[in-house]
Amino acid sequence: MTGPQTAIVAIAESEYDDFFAMAGPYHDELEPYVTDDVPWDPDRWRSAVLSDMEGRELLWIVADGTHAGFAVVRTNADWPNDERAIASITEFYVLPEQRRRGVGRAAIEALLAEHRRRGTALVEAAILALNEPAREFWAGLGFEVEFLQTSRKP
Repeated sequence: MTGPQTAIVAIAESEYDDFFAMAGPYHDELEPYVTDDVPWDPDRWRSAVLSDMEGRELLWIVADGTHAGFAVVRTNADWPNDERAIASITEFYVLPEQRRRGVGRAAIEALLAEHRRRGTALVEAAILALNEPAREFWAGLGFEVEFLQTSRKP
């Protein structure tokens, strides 16, 4: 059985409203895994994303011609070797009705292929520590825990 035809496509500025509308259900799904008590504010998130677009790509996950989710990727120079580029997948969402069909896997494979073409040295994925389904998804794609970031209130 072959999965849906899947691609990663840049989100046009004219589609930003659709992207930010899809971000609401995504953040609702993340709520059980968030450990801070700061409520998600969609207007503040939109403003933060759009005011900091350097190196950031907003991407549709397209499956069989329809928007099946999105990815937000930021590519920066590595430190201290600024001749190497590292891409960080900071947000990745597949609509619930598109899951378990190979869409997420195909989207990541397309993203990895694009970054191989660009010569990117490393692709990272940010995962909330308590989000076990996401941890399993990324591990299944060969992503390994490279470091842990801890936090606490002062």
